[in-house]
Amino acid sequence: MARRRQHGEGSLYQRSSDGRWIATVHVGWKDGKRQRRVFTGMTPAAAAAKRDDWLAKRRDGFVMPKGRPPTVAEWMRHWLHVIAKGKVQATTWEGSYRSKVELHIAPYFARVPLPELDEEQIEAFHAHLQGQDLSAASIMQIHRIMSRALKVAVARGRIARNPCPNVTPPAVDRDEPQPPTAAEIARIVKRCETWPNGTRWLLAIATGIRQGEALALEWGDVDLGHAERPATISIRRSAAMVRGERIVKAPKSRKSLRTIQVGPAMADALMEHSRKHPGLPRGLVFTRPDGRPVHPRADYGDWHALLDDLKIRHYRVHDLRHGTATQLLEAGMDVRVVQEILGHATPGFTQSAYQHVRPVLHKAAADAMEAVLRPR
Repeated sequence: MARRRQHGEGSLYQRSSDGRWIATVHVGWKDGKRQRRVFTGMTPAAAAAKRDDWLAKRRDGFVMPKGRPPTVAEWMRHWLHVIAKGKVQATTWEGSYRSKVELHIAPYFARVPLPELDEEQIEAFHAHLQGQDLSAASIMQIHRIMSRALKVAVARGRIARNPCPNVTPPAVDRDEPQPPTAAEIARIVKRCETWPNGTRWLLAIATGIRQGEALALEWGDVDLGHAERPATISIRRSAAMVRGERIVKAPKSRKSLRTIQVGPAMADALMEHSRKHPGLPRGLVFTRPDGRPVHPRADYGDWHALLDDLKIRHYRVHDLRHGTATQLLEAGMDVRVVQEILGHATPGFTQSAYQHVRPVLHKAAADAMEAVLRPR
């Protein structure tokens, strides 16, 4: 019994004029008509093999169409697989670029020729995304990804101009971070003294280290110091999961490569943590009991178990990072120092992310001037 053709696979037949076998596949639309690619061979298997090889390449990457301008969808896939893939981190490409191109951009613009794309079509696309109940932040990300791809298309002469900069996506209302309170942090610190993985969370509180950075931290990155040298940890890499596989990559940005000084209490906690795991290989600082890497989900689960034990509401792991920044800023630490500790790209990002701290700092400034005007 002949195998049933799959959707989009095209057809297979013998040409009467010369007896050669023809395999076809549909590749989109032009002027309301379906377009196709044709593959020939002396046997049905040879023609089908050529078609299957082309389809495999298209699934794994992208093959640009011949003899006509690409559609927006075709260009986006070409940019995604051929141009962007080698320029961004695997986590960004897999978790953001690929999903947004394949789930949203390519399906919507499957029949739109790239040279004909204009502002009105981009606006209609935004309205379509809003109708899908996507958040303003997601629509903004999709808009930026599309704009980056079209910028390359302009540079390569595929389209006359990029319409995206002339269209404003929905405004994003950023929620202020809600880190644990100072009282909650104090309770967490106390519980970490006896919590099996307490050092992991003490380090997050003390340094604002990201989850991926903590799970990739190695003992070679830790200097416990001595009388003449302070203890430090150096952030050199970050762990992440891509399609179920653990990868170790460079940190988020150049600023994320940093060395953070820690106090004696944190150094003592790391020393004690080292003593509790004497039989494990001297590689990762935080591991499973058998020495293997900790999965991010397991790390997240341990954090929530700790919060449940204390009957504290479920904060995100990342909220500890916000807590570190908040406490440093409220203590009067210079924003540029906080930026360096957290590994933010610019002081401006640190300031914009923690606007809620300003009233505390303004009160401190007012109190200082009050002491000048009304000395005791």
